[in-house]
Amino acid sequence: MVIGAKRAYERDLAKAADAARLAAEVNRICSEIRLGVKPPAGRLAAVNMADMLLLGPLGAVGCGGALLRTLHVLAARRRHPVPCLMAAGRWQDEAALRAALEAFRPRLMAIGLRICRRKAGWRLAKNRESKKISETRKNANRQSALA
Repeated sequence: MVIGAKRAYERDLAKAADAARLAAEVNRICSEIRLGVKPPAGRLAAVNMADMLLLGPLGAVGCGGALLRTLHVLAARRRHPVPCLMAAGRWQDEAALRAALEAFRPRLMAIGLRICRRKAGWRLAKNRESKKISETRKNANRQSALA
């Protein structure tokens, strides 16, 4: 019983540290986001291939070619199986795809998106914490205007 509690406590500490690291990274990335660019009405996300941008509810962020092709597939409304995503981005294996999406996670959070992974497939979903991020941006803009 004590061992299980100790492991649970360590898991909670690790989750808290990961959340703090991710929040700091999102705050750093917020300065790179194009705030005026939004996806078309009725869509959660869209991809602008010409400008190499991923458009989300809180703005747009740039990304590279293979990741952009994968996100173009994910921007459709339904779930997509992993082999379909691997073919779209020409990934070598699922581990490379997961690593690339994990590295892009702070940027996705900064524009109000996350990747929802289920057995039925992966899709882009609205980030649960996007309200907090937009409120933080508004407060920062107010403080900079006052200064």
